[in-house]
Amino acid sequence: MVKYNKLDKSARQELNDFMDFLLSKQIKEKPALLTTYKNRILKVSVWSASDLKIFDENQKLFNNWKICS
Repeated sequence: MVKYNKLDKSARQELNDFMDFLLSKQIKEKPALLTTYKNRILKVSVWSASDLKIFDENQKLFNNWKICS
């Protein structure tokens, strides 16, 4: 702090900017969050065309219903 206080205003600003730069590099430890997201998204189920065939069949049956009045 003693050395910092001896600096003029522009030198203090330059030092503050440099410290912000160093801190921003340090904060960028977010790959762990990305890895967690990737692992979660890989667990999402994938359906094949044969898995979806039952829905098509049910839709055809549903469309054949007659409305009673």
